[in-house]
Amino acid sequence: MSTMHHLLVIRALVVTGVLVTTGGLGRCQTPSVREVLSRFCELDAQGEQLRPGGWKKLAALFVSPGAPPAGTITVVRDFVVSRPAFGNSTAQFYVEYIELGRIDPVKVAFSSPRPSGIKVRAGFELAKNRAAEWRILGPVPEPHLTVYAAIRYATEMRASASDIAVRKNADKTLAALRRLR
Repeated sequence: MSTMHHLLVIRALVVTGVLVTTGGLGRCQTPSVREVLSRFCELDAQGEQLRPGGWKKLAALFVSPGAPPAGTITVVRDFVVSRPAFGNSTAQFYVEYIELGRIDPVKVAFSSPRPSGIKVRAGFELAKNRAAEWRILGPVPEPHLTVYAAIRYATEMRASASDIAVRKNADKTLAALRRLR
C-alpha cells in the first residue's frame, strides 16, 4: 500500500471513531437530569447570578425562573447533589451544602450562623420540557456562593460603593471571608 492509501485509511478510522464516540453527525447528547442540576449548582456557586449576563445562563436551566432574587446571599462550602428519585415525569433531588454565613447585598454585611458550618439541605424538582430536555421547576433560588466567589463579589461591591458605611461593611465582610478560606 502507498503512504497516501495508509493516510486515507487512518483518516477514515479516526472519523469513524469520532462518529461512534459522539453519537453521529450533528447530534448532541442532551444533558442528564443530574447534569442539569449540577450545572446550576456550579454556576450558582461561582457567582453567576450576580454577574452581568450570568442570570440568563442560570434562568435557561429553569422552566419558570421568575425574577432575579433580591434577598440574601448564602456563603457555602462543598455542595453535593443527591441521586434522583424519579416520579411519573419528574425527578426529585436534594442538594446538601455547609452554610458558612450570609451577606446582605445592600449593606454588603456578613453574618455567620450559630453554630458555624451548619449542613443545609435544599430540595429540587426537575421535569422534561417540550424539547425533552430536563429543566428545574420553580423560581431560581437566592445565590449560594463559595468563599472565593463571595470574596470576589464583596471586593467588586466595595470598589463600586460610594457610601462609606457600605465600604466599611465590605472591609469587615472581606476579613471574615478570608478567615473562612
